[in-house]
Order: sequence, then C-alpha cells, then structure tokens
Amino acid sequence: MDRRTLLASIGAAAAGSACSAKDDSGAEKAGRPTLAIDSDRAGHWRIRSWQWRDNAWRPLIARAKQTEAGIVISGTISAADRAEVAARLRT
Repeated sequence: MDRRTLLASIGAAAAGSACSAKDDSGAEKAGRPTLAIDSDRAGHWRIRSWQWRDNAWRPLIARAKQTEAGIVISGTISAADRAEVAARLRT
C-alpha cells in the first residue's frame, strides 16, 4: 500500500466515524460517564451521577453522610445509579 492510499483510507475511516445518525435512541447508553463517589472526609461523600438530557450527559451532584440512623443522601442521583450508590456506601 502506498502512502497516498494509506492516507485516503485513514481519512475515509475518520470521516465515517465522525458522522452521527439522526436517531439518538441508543445515544444515551453509549459513552456514559462513570459514577464517581469521592470521600470528602470520614463519613462524608460527594456523589457524581449522570443524566441524559438535551442530547448530552449532564452531571448530578449529591452529598452523603453517615449518621446514627444510617447513610443520608441529599441531592439528586440518577435512577440508574441508585442501587450501585447504596451498595458502594454500605461497604
């Protein structure tokens, strides 16, 4: 393969992958950012979850703290992440 053919094939592959379909039905599943639970200090956490809205991933920030009654979460967490947040904070 000569240099010109190689560059043409690389350009065609890049152009093909840059095109996006008009149908965004599966877009919210692809490229979803990961859930992050960071410890602020002992018994306090910052939770960053993600919600698909207006054709983009938007962060949802919540706080959690350990109390005598259990773990209290203030703020919004994506419904898809609630079970994982609860499981990770219990351990």
